[in-house]
Amino acid sequence: MVLLLFLAAAAACAIIDVPLLRRGSRRRDYLVWGLFWIMGIGAVVCSLYKINVPSPLLLVIMIYKPVNNLFTSWFY
Repeated sequence: MVLLLFLAAAAACAIIDVPLLRRGSRRRDYLVWGLFWIMGIGAVVCSLYKINVPSPLLLVIMIYKPVNNLFTSWFY
């Protein structure tokens, strides 16, 4: 029930936001606007249903460690 209430509020805000975006009428603006809305709704759904989402820091660590090891092997 709370999810439906949130989605109704999000739809109302979207109805208010879209005419403001039409002034520029750029496809890229619509894409970014849509992605932010989708990510925001996804974050709320995850918090409402208490879904454990891994930290984005894990992705940074996963990228950093091999690069760090590569530079360590080059300079030592």
